[in-house]
Amino acid sequence: MRDSGLLYRVETKLQFGPGTILFNKRLLDIAVKNTFDWIWIDKNVFAFPGTIRKLADRGLFLVHHMTDDLLNPDQPLRHYRKAIPLIHVHLTSNIYNVQELINLGAPHAVQTHLGFDPELCRPGGQAPVQREEFRSDVVFIGHWRKHIDDFVLPAIKAGIDVKIWGDGWKKSPNKLFYVKNALFRSVSDKDYASILASAKIALCFLSHANRNTSTGRSFEIPAVGTFMLAERTEEHLSFYKEGEEAEFFSKPNEFMTKLNLYLKNHEERQQIALAGHRRAMTSGYTYFDRVSSDMKSVLPIFEKYCAQY
Repeated sequence: MRDSGLLYRVETKLQFGPGTILFNKRLLDIAVKNTFDWIWIDKNVFAFPGTIRKLADRGLFLVHHMTDDLLNPDQPLRHYRKAIPLIHVHLTSNIYNVQELINLGAPHAVQTHLGFDPELCRPGGQAPVQREEFRSDVVFIGHWRKHIDDFVLPAIKAGIDVKIWGDGWKKSPNKLFYVKNALFRSVSDKDYASILASAKIALCFLSHANRNTSTGRSFEIPAVGTFMLAERTEEHLSFYKEGEEAEFFSKPNEFMTKLNLYLKNHEERQQIALAGHRRAMTSGYTYFDRVSSDMKSVLPIFEKYCAQY
């Protein structure tokens, strides 16, 4: 479905409407008129369970890919949840969802990961980079989450140059403290990379509502060559060596200690940023690498599926 403003937002909320009905009809029409072997579905919001069943009944191999938590009640996923047993392979970046999908009847569930686009997230960002509004000592790009206040507010109150870009920050009960620091708006893909590259330190907070243990920023920040300070998770620690390729925190006092330490130590910060960049570029973290890895997981399942017919 195309984003057509208010109607699109309403249909996304309801997961039903004239656009949704037309989308399902066109999806089935395309399947009938073409000789596909399989269909890749990315975060199903609009395809009805009945539509998924008809696709499966036609002998199509169905793969579903999602980077959100299927059990997050705020996600518009009621159609997807009902269709879980009908989809042959589920690729999820949420480590908790792997077993949960199996428990809900998924034939196969495989963990995938987010990554970065090397054409977008280049070292130094996208030219022209050096716009004054992009410069900062510390930057965070993303939605407001309640727990972020516990970390960012003390930094702002301590006089650290923090800039925030993203939606939802007006929801914070502390929004008045953010007025001089938050832009309260989304950024374009091109500006996103340049804003990250224009900061000394880029912060990587996670969505706890989605039970994220990593996110796109986990790979995009090192890819542009900026020092990353991220929430500590087992997954993050598997991607980067702490204190050598990135830095991590768990509590506000640790966050503030590391923020002050690396703002003062330019050479060490640069060394870690460079090592993090090398790790991101050589460890299979691009989206091209991720898809290649996903295909290696999916193809053996597809071959067994084909052998049944």
